[in-house]
Amino acid sequence: MRTTELKGADPEHPASGTVKLDGRQITLENVSITEAPDGRVILTNKHDEPSGIRIGPLQGFTGTHSYEIPVDTNPDDFDSVTIWCDKFKVPIGLATF
Repeated sequence: MRTTELKGADPEHPASGTVKLDGRQITLENVSITEAPDGRVILTNKHDEPSGIRIGPLQGFTGTHSYEIPVDTNPDDFDSVTIWCDKFKVPIGLATF
């Protein structure tokens, strides 16, 4: 299992909480994320959204949420999770393992 802290992408987008990567599951634990339309959870390398794997829509801006990683994706190939606003094409939360 890999665990890290979630941080805001910039001062306008604060975020906090814990991100856990365990096997084929990503868990956002006790998070607080700036509300933004069309939030997405993306498995990334160095937070590079275009080359990342879209895991799914953000289930909520607070609390604990879990996401399944697709079977054809090796989680060990990635070093970060990016919470992304699709509508405005900006990151709103960053977690680096």
